[in-house]
Amino acid sequence: MKANLLAVLLVLVSTLSQTTQATPYPPYQGSYPGRAPQVDTSAPAAIVKSGISKLTTFIQSGGALDPGQARTFLEAEVAPYFDFAYMTRWAAGPAWRDMSPEQRASMQSQLTKAFMTTLVQKLTTYTNQPIRYFTPRGQGRNDVTVSAWIMQPQGIPTKLDFRFYKGKNGWKIFDVKAAGNSAVVYYRKMFRQMYQQNSRSHY
Repeated sequence: MKANLLAVLLVLVSTLSQTTQATPYPPYQGSYPGRAPQVDTSAPAAIVKSGISKLTTFIQSGGALDPGQARTFLEAEVAPYFDFAYMTRWAAGPAWRDMSPEQRASMQSQLTKAFMTTLVQKLTTYTNQPIRYFTPRGQGRNDVTVSAWIMQPQGIPTKLDFRFYKGKNGWKIFDVKAAGNSAVVYYRKMFRQMYQQNSRSHY
């Protein structure tokens, strides 16, 4: 059985708190006059498969056992697939409007670091799991979800969803969900709690 990017991210998202908040919308790319055109889902699917192939090779080489090598690999090969800037804006919510450029940059740095640190920790302890892919589906203009089932040795498979949008820099992942848990919704909840705690500390 092959190790894969989706299973590693499943472990990441499955550590997030349960939440019932709404799923984030993709970054707005302009007006959508009339009926949205058919979305090409081939590119997001290819991105996922490419990531799986790279990660499989890396794990089989033994590099994942070294946290330093794992971080370097993930920052070079996995992080570019994600739009951390959008994830940060959505996580900040209404507070984003009142934040200075320095505060926004700091928040994005914190979110990216937290995301990548969790990946490194899970990657170094990862065990192989088989995966079943499903046909990617378009949810709107330039909004595609790539889904898969992570097959467990015993028990019910866990569904994992990658949501992509197509922007100026091509297709990017703006959310990951596992068993209904959204990564960006988790970070929004986390940063809201931090903001509230900081606000109370000033009184």
